[in-house]
Amino acid sequence: MKTNESLKIPRWMFFALGLVLICLGACGIGGKGKFSPEKEYPTDRIERITKVRVPEYKVTKFVYGPSGIDFSDTIHIEFESVPSDELFEKIDELMAANENSGWYTQDSTHYSFSTFWGNGFPAPEGEKEEDDGIFELEIAKGEKAGVITFGCW
Repeated sequence: MKTNESLKIPRWMFFALGLVLICLGACGIGGKGKFSPEKEYPTDRIERITKVRVPEYKVTKFVYGPSGIDFSDTIHIEFESVPSDELFEKIDELMAANENSGWYTQDSTHYSFSTFWGNGFPAPEGEKEEDDGIFELEIAKGEKAGVITFGCW
């Protein structure tokens, strides 16, 4: 009986299996658990990046996806409470004090924050320049909904 012959696995299969495991690990599937935007971007991290404290939120929709040569995911969020007038006053103060605050308005009610770092651009406090990050936040007066876009470039 040739049992040794029937159990012989070609070398290329080991290589292919190793490559698959490496790819799964790089994608976060290999033992890291399910990705959680709320854990990745808790309100204290958002505050470090934007310099304003937003209310706690829950994710209502998660859109995964590369965009061109960059990579970015989008999460649609719903705050536990409507962001306060004080939050928007703080944003107005930041914009008035520094035109490079990252904050801008599209009109009197819609506010956006946008920043990126790495490749020679400084990282926000608590972030790593080598991560080449992108972070954007869109919120509006009187609305519980918002949008966070994050990724790398």
